[in-house]
Amino acid sequence: MNILIVDDEPTYRQMLETFLRMEGWSVLTASDGQDALQRLGEAKVDCIISDVYMPVMDGLKFHTKLREMPEYKTIPFLFVSAYSDLYTLNAVTSTNNDGFLQKTKPLKLLKEWILYLMTPEDKRPSGHPEETTTQTKYERSHDRSIPRRK
Repeated sequence: MNILIVDDEPTYRQMLETFLRMEGWSVLTASDGQDALQRLGEAKVDCIISDVYMPVMDGLKFHTKLREMPEYKTIPFLFVSAYSDLYTLNAVTSTNNDGFLQKTKPLKLLKEWILYLMTPEDKRPSGHPEETTTQTKYERSHDRSIPRRK
């Protein structure tokens, strides 16, 4: 399987590339959305992991352009970002993307997301990887076992 990593941070891009290669996957890298569009012509890509905020062409514009191309209309796409503020979360969920992972999460969760996205939709578990491995914010806020301040 070929995975395209799109991120403007060289250190993060290298870390992901090393991790994914150790998992046995082939990896292509790009520094922004414009670079990624050019890289798509070099090899068949099975999955894309893209940062949200990058210079030249950000991940949101890249995702939009990609979905306009018939051959990439349904390719698994995972946004990653160091930001998890409301603006970012609204931006990535409003694009009808496949998933979002905060960069501070363990790489094990990245692998779970890739495996989840590569599974045909009708065979996927009911919840995405973060829902099945951790409590959601809603569940934590309603967990009665956590002492509440009075």
